[in-house]
Amino acid sequence: MSVAVISPLGMSPPVVTTFVDHLGGVRDLVVITTAERRVKEGFELIRVALKIKYPKTRIHEVELPFEDVTTEDQNFEFMRIAGKVIKRQKEKFGSDIVYLNVAGGRKNMCITLSILGQFLNVDGIFHVVSPDVKVVNEALESLRADIERIYLAKDEDEKIRIYMERERHFNSLLFPDDYEVVRIPTVPIPQDYIRRLVDVLFNEKLDTLTYSEREMLLRHGLVERAGSKLKVTDFGKRFAEVLVR
Repeated sequence: MSVAVISPLGMSPPVVTTFVDHLGGVRDLVVITTAERRVKEGFELIRVALKIKYPKTRIHEVELPFEDVTTEDQNFEFMRIAGKVIKRQKEKFGSDIVYLNVAGGRKNMCITLSILGQFLNVDGIFHVVSPDVKVVNEALESLRADIERIYLAKDEDEKIRIYMERERHFNSLLFPDDYEVVRIPTVPIPQDYIRRLVDVLFNEKLDTLTYSEREMLLRHGLVERAGSKLKVTDFGKRFAEVLVR
């Protein structure tokens, strides 16, 4: 069974490598990054560390077109890109199992990715918890100069050499013995139902909704009342567009 993990990355590379190590390696790891310099440095550290420990794992970077996800527009764009990544992993690369690791990135990214994962029927959504975040952060900062050296090194052999110089420290940070993996409780949503709701919103077929569906979409801001009728909100249109593309 081919397993793929999709992980957004913030300022803490260990949450990505710890989960891969927990699974004993995977066929594909897709890391969603931003253009922020520290995030890029973290990705390069992840790539080099896993190349050494799990050389058969294929590591892919998907970069968001901004440095951070702090607005509704950016969150929708993140959702669109993440949705394409999940679909591509299943449909193009034939992954039998797709897991989401939502321990990295901003909280809104993790929440959005968890919800999206239910819509697209991933096989599990997980969070990685360290018993002492302060210790992890201190270890990360103590290695910051070496992480930057790895990022700036032009040659792959040089990157590996720098890692191996501090191998014990890097491995302790990236592949710890003490951690907890928490499976997020999720309920898969039937794909035919999701497709129907998206079609209703995208093509404004609101007259086909049941009473309970209308009330549900109203409460969540996807539709609104316009006199005696309903219309799809701008928020609802953008939400549907994300799932259609």
